[in-house]
Amino acid sequence: MLSKQKTQMLNHLESILYIANPEILIYCKNGVRLCTLKLLLNYPTANSLARARVSSISKIPYISETLAENISKRAKESIASASGHNIEEIILDLVKQIISLINEITKQTKLLESSTNLPQVELLKTFNGIGAYSAVGLMLEIVSVNRFRTSKHIASFFGIHPVFKDSGDGLSGIRMSKRGRKEPRHILFNVARISIVHNPLIKEIYTKHLKKGMNKMAAIGAIMHKILRIVYGMLKNNTTFNPEVDRDNSNRFKEIEPKITADIKRRYQLIDSDAPISRRQNKKRKEKEIIPK
Repeated sequence: MLSKQKTQMLNHLESILYIANPEILIYCKNGVRLCTLKLLLNYPTANSLARARVSSISKIPYISETLAENISKRAKESIASASGHNIEEIILDLVKQIISLINEITKQTKLLESSTNLPQVELLKTFNGIGAYSAVGLMLEIVSVNRFRTSKHIASFFGIHPVFKDSGDGLSGIRMSKRGRKEPRHILFNVARISIVHNPLIKEIYTKHLKKGMNKMAAIGAIMHKILRIVYGMLKNNTTFNPEVDRDNSNRFKEIEPKITADIKRRYQLIDSDAPISRRQNKKRKEKEIIPK
C-alpha cells in the first residue's frame, strides 16, 4: 500500500515538473533518486535553481561539482512555463510526503525482517540471492508448500509458467503468462538479478541461456522459473540450498530430440496459397512443411 502511494505521488510530481522544472526530468530516467528529491527540497522550480550557486548545489549528497554546473546551466536555459510561490509549495509538499513514505517503507521493511522468525524463512535465506525481505515476501505468497502438488503448480500460481501467445497476424511464441498478482513476480525478479551476480549456479545457467541466443530479459524470466523450482524443492524436502543437487538432477535427463508431429489444425486440408490471407501468413504457410497423416 505504501509503495503504491509512493508511485502515485512520484507520477504526480513528474507531471508538475514538466511545467515547473522540466530539465530535472533528464536525471530521472531510471527513477527519482533521493538526491534528486533533496535537490527539489532546496530548489523546487527552475527559477529558484537558476539563482542558486554551483557551490550550494554541490553540497547536496551525491551531486558532484561537475553535475552541479550542468544542472545550473540547464536551469538558466530552462523552458519552464510555471513558477511562483504556489507551484513551489505544491512541489515541496509532494517531495516531503514522498521522502516520508520512503522512510516509512524502510522502517516497515526492517520491522518485517526482524519480527519474522519462521523456519522456512531461515531455510530460504541459505540460497545466495534471497535475503530476509525476499524470503518473507515469498512465504507470504506460498503460505504452505503443501498447497502445491508439483513445481508446475507453484509456477502457475506465481504466473511465471510459459504459455503460447498469438497476436492474430502478429508475432507469436512462448511467453511468460504473468497471470495472478504481480508482487511475487517482482520479488522473484529482484532475486534473479541478485542471484545472477552472487550465485555461481544461477550465473552458470544464465550464461548458458545467453549463449543459446536468448535475450537478457527472457533469460531472467527463465532464471525466475528456475529459482522458484529450487525454492519449491527446498521447502518440500526441508533442506538447505545445495547446488550439487540441482546439477545431479539436470544430469539425469538427457536431451531428447523433439518429435515431428503433424499439424493437427490443418490435417484435413492442403495449404491454399490463394486463400484470402495476409502476405505474412501466406509466407508462413509456404515455409511450413506438410507432413502426411
